[in-house]
Amino acid sequence: MIIASVAMEELALSHILNAEGEKLQYILGTLPGSQKICASPQEVLAVNKSVTELLNTVMQSQMLLKGKMEKALEAGSRPPAPEPPCPEGPPWGGGSPCCQKSTIHLASRCDGFSWDNGFLLSWKCRGRRGCDIRWSEEMPALVELDPGKTYGLDYTINVRGPYRGDSAGAVFIRLTPCDAFQEVLPLYFSVKCLECEPLTLHYSTILFPQAHPAPCADLSLLLNYGDSLFVERASLNIYEI
Repeated sequence: MIIASVAMEELALSHILNAEGEKLQYILGTLPGSQKICASPQEVLAVNKSVTELLNTVMQSQMLLKGKMEKALEAGSRPPAPEPPCPEGPPWGGGSPCCQKSTIHLASRCDGFSWDNGFLLSWKCRGRRGCDIRWSEEMPALVELDPGKTYGLDYTINVRGPYRGDSAGAVFIRLTPCDAFQEVLPLYFSVKCLECEPLTLHYSTILFPQAHPAPCADLSLLLNYGDSLFVERASLNIYEI
């Protein structure tokens, strides 16, 4: 904001200097579009003196602005306070510092598979950072979260399926223990047009922690539908807020 204020003051001074230049052009009869006047030498000297005094004032303002700018740049270039040392890495690995906010990007283990009613969706990791969101190959359907933190979550699933009448299904975000975070509503969908074209299921929410003594909570996506769905592709993103 200080640097922006300096820029605004410089802009104002440029308008003042431009006006002084036009004043000289006018008195000398060289200002485009103005009527030529016949100024006496005394009038030219008087205008020149006025412009000189104003330029001296502008120069003083420039010195003050220069000092203000230097102080602002000096304050902005100071190194940030050192961050506290990170604890030792967790046993599940990860390679990212534990003191930064965590995020993970997951994708379906393969493109084109059957997702049956009551089954969890399995994932493979596409990238992650931090230590508070954990996933492993041993349990690919579960994502482990810290119950004391707030997370953003969004998923996108492209599905197909046979038409079984005007029925509906739902994708549940299952949390274990169930009271680790505030209740999350499921995503309901209609399967009326599944035979015609793929259906894209997209969902976003915030996971707010509850007062729970458990050290961790498992998150998974569960299908509730009377038949199986053909999943073309799926992705899941979880990030610490």
